[in-house]
Amino acid sequence: MTDARSEILERIRQALPQAYLPAVVEQVPAPPAPPPFDRPLAEVFAAALADMRGELHRLPDRPAAREFLRAEFKRRQVTQLLCWEPERWPDPGLAAYLKVDHIELVASRLPGLRRKQDLQRLSSIEVGLTGADAGLARTGSLVLVGSREQGRLASLMPPVHYALLRVDLLYPDLAAWLAAPGIHEKIAASSSTVVITGPSRTADIAQTLTLGAHGPRELHVVLIG
Repeated sequence: MTDARSEILERIRQALPQAYLPAVVEQVPAPPAPPPFDRPLAEVFAAALADMRGELHRLPDRPAAREFLRAEFKRRQVTQLLCWEPERWPDPGLAAYLKVDHIELVASRLPGLRRKQDLQRLSSIEVGLTGADAGLARTGSLVLVGSREQGRLASLMPPVHYALLRVDLLYPDLAAWLAAPGIHEKIAASSSTVVITGPSRTADIAQTLTLGAHGPRELHVVLIG
């Protein structure tokens, strides 16, 4: 057995110096463009999000979105929100309305000195609220670009995630968003960029789909406009 193994390894060693490597081309051709949609992007996004078990709530303007969220949080008896800084929301004025309802806005960032204790403290918050930098219609996905004011914890730790998305930030797919002006610079300056497609899920255990295994079990997208 040892002799056979040694023989195989020796053949590999002899072949390595003679291995053929293809020439490196200067430019890789772009993949063909996907077929265009026959419906508005908002409708495509809604259908794809529903397929991934996310929920879309489409509101015509900011005041309607405020009233919807206030009703949602009242129904859930929310007293704390793990969230982005309000100036990063599509509707910064929403913060004042939530404070009237005595909802505490907890910033989704950690100072770093007491990280373990802070994570334990934040783990009791049931609902997270963020904005979104883009919506990808083809897959029903959200793009969140991380920064000090846009912490990842708000979209990761709470069991329920509400994301505010302006309708003008809908793109056909990830390639279209990446091709938009200024996006490469925005990503380079960020601490992280994540793409969220529906609630957290896994089927590792007995091949049974389970929501909320590694993140929120509910994803609600509030589409404004």
